[in-house]
Amino acid sequence: MKKQYLILLSIGLLFNACGGKKNNVQQKRAELDKIKKEIASLQNQAEKLEAEIEALEPKKDKTKLVETEVVEAAAFETYLNIEGKADAEQSTIATAQLPGTVTQVLVKPGDAVSAGQALAYMDNSTLRQSRGQIEQQLTFANTLFEKQKRLWQQGVGTEIQYLSAKNQKEALEKTLATLDAQLSMYTVKAPISGTVESVDTKIGQAAAPGIPMFKVVNLSNLKVVADIAESYSSKINKGDKVKIVFTDVNKTIESRVSFASKVIDPLNRSFKIEIRLNGATEIKPNMLAKLKIADYRNENAITVPTNAITAGVDEKYVMVKIMQNGKVVAAKRIVKPGHTGESRTEILEGIQAGDEIIVTGFQELNDGQIIETSGK
Repeated sequence: MKKQYLILLSIGLLFNACGGKKNNVQQKRAELDKIKKEIASLQNQAEKLEAEIEALEPKKDKTKLVETEVVEAAAFETYLNIEGKADAEQSTIATAQLPGTVTQVLVKPGDAVSAGQALAYMDNSTLRQSRGQIEQQLTFANTLFEKQKRLWQQGVGTEIQYLSAKNQKEALEKTLATLDAQLSMYTVKAPISGTVESVDTKIGQAAAPGIPMFKVVNLSNLKVVADIAESYSSKINKGDKVKIVFTDVNKTIESRVSFASKVIDPLNRSFKIEIRLNGATEIKPNMLAKLKIADYRNENAITVPTNAITAGVDEKYVMVKIMQNGKVVAAKRIVKPGHTGESRTEILEGIQAGDEIIVTGFQELNDGQIIETSGK
């Protein structure tokens, strides 16, 4: 209303000043400038008065809606989050013991095999021919030995003849045993019990010691391996609890560290840990895993949501709900945080069980401000 009055007054003065002097433009402009200055001065005075009135009037309390949570003492753990992968406890390759040509492949990928089971045969025809000749000679030597033995028992013939026949027979038996051992080396066998993961040979291919022909994996004994930064060497030990999360198959397994290396790798400054998996049929070797290794536990900890803690200049605090002069108000509590977990932080000092902290709406909340709460 004050502003409208000033404007109307200005317009009236303008018309009065210019009524009899229509042709004097400069005089009109001078009068206009004077009126504008008067209007600006009055406007400034009005704003000052409004500010003084507002300062003298009592402030009304502003109520803010918040959400609270009652503090309780409970077990609290923190974890180290580490990446790892599944690995087979027993995983090996089968190779030939002697050079040769593959004549028969007996298994295919996915077949279950036992330790010592034949996986492939290689060409041993030359050695078999030699064995046939030795076997024929051994048959004759056995016949000769038996006759010399009977004659010697009857007192016919000399001891030299008997011993010579016996020596020839035994020598041929040893030669035959050696040939049989060599023949067995032309059979490629499974080194462990498990499943054939891959077949890397074909009939007619050349084989030689050290060249992989089959890969056999024992999936009943899986483990998770991980390389850990040396900064955690004092925090992870054999027997520590571990949560293993395989996100690809939505599987979580609880286990313990079965091995923690005492040696730091000089190349990547890390040490290796292993966790055995028992009966995890869904897990495959080389599958990625997230490890959560417990590094701290307090059986009777006071904790609050981490995001409810506000960091000040030199302190950290939370806002709590209290009764003050018959009103529900917010109060600032300086706290001393301890360990921080995934979503909660341990509080060592500042609050206790039974306190009701503000977990939603604490931003821009003043100490002593009236609040309206809803329990969480």
